[in-house]
Amino acid sequence: MADELAPESPAGGPTLVLLPDPEARARLAAPLMGIPLAQRTTSAAREAGFSEVVGAPGLAVAPDRAREAAIGEELSGPGLVVFEGTFVDPQLLRLMVEHPLEPDERFSLYDGVSRPAGFFAGELGAMPAIMPVSEELDWPEGLGPDDIARVVYDEDIERAEWLVLRTEARRSRTSGWRGTETEHVHRSLAGESRWHREISVRTLRWLARSNLAVAQLELLALGVALASGPVALANTWATLVLAGALLLIGVHVSRLLAPLRFLRDEAMNPRDEYGRPEIWVPGDTLAGATRPLAHATLMVCLTYVLVAETDRSNVAALVLLAVGGVAALLSLAHARARLRGDDARVLELPRSAALIKRLGVTMPSWLQGAPLLEMAATLGALTGEPGVPWTVLTGAAVARLWRWFTSPPPG
Repeated sequence: MADELAPESPAGGPTLVLLPDPEARARLAAPLMGIPLAQRTTSAAREAGFSEVVGAPGLAVAPDRAREAAIGEELSGPGLVVFEGTFVDPQLLRLMVEHPLEPDERFSLYDGVSRPAGFFAGELGAMPAIMPVSEELDWPEGLGPDDIARVVYDEDIERAEWLVLRTEARRSRTSGWRGTETEHVHRSLAGESRWHREISVRTLRWLARSNLAVAQLELLALGVALASGPVALANTWATLVLAGALLLIGVHVSRLLAPLRFLRDEAMNPRDEYGRPEIWVPGDTLAGATRPLAHATLMVCLTYVLVAETDRSNVAALVLLAVGGVAALLSLAHARARLRGDDARVLELPRSAALIKRLGVTMPSWLQGAPLLEMAATLGALTGEPGVPWTVLTGAAVARLWRWFTSPPPG
């Protein structure tokens, strides 16, 4: 846009015009990453500074607070015309607001597969019946056709999802949300490691496509993780491996619920009818307590399995019982602090990435950001010996005391 855009924007801001896509074969009314594309695009446009959203008759989804205009109705001022199944990088939308075109200037925008997706004009004129076409926009530095995604066929959905993830990862850095969780949201959305790209992002897309609310997914993740304990009581190779897998899946999904809530643009800090902070924040409260609660449950059940072995001496059984009980109590104490909204960092597990970095070891990209502790417990379960995952969880419980030992006294 460099040379085509004028230096100043008008007081009112441009208008966003949505047209039905006659070529669309995909279901544009279906949510994409939790929100229909038309709604996501209009929200991004309003946030960028667009003054009005106008929809043509026949849209699959009528965005909130969008004015319907008949074909041929006069639309004054600058604006952007897009198909309703098009998502535009918010950076480009902000540039359009900051640098509008002259009244006689107009340019077409093409997506990453060279299809017309939008039309940017200094003066809209009449409401168009079909997408106007002009010469292609001279893209500003750092932006291009890949920053526009038009969904026509089902195979276009993945391209649009990746663009949404990329833009939301950028937004998470400046969201003003709490620091540690914002960092995890950003890393999960941005796919900064192979684990995030190949596992976390794919899981996140699957979760976003589901019709379940974040609170429902939170309860499911908690239930799956807690089920690892009762399954381990059967004490066979298959049930032990299944218990490890349930623990890993439950914890992995619970860690993605904060990014999912961010994607769905739900309130970060919801309040009740009296204006007080909600006690249970979907995607945060139970999701944060899932890991310690699951550790405590599995620890108790594995301790019972080990103590119940008849060939073990009474002294050894007593030691196992004491160690297992203390480990479970430490995890429960962390879960209690998390659920009550207290400072849970004292009993929080040290970050494995920071520890590995201090040791001067390079972590494989496949493991960066992965739930290493649960993976280690699952791999230990493959031995068929309950004592191996029990030892892993015991080590994790001891690690919870590290911050308690090293934290300075309260000022």
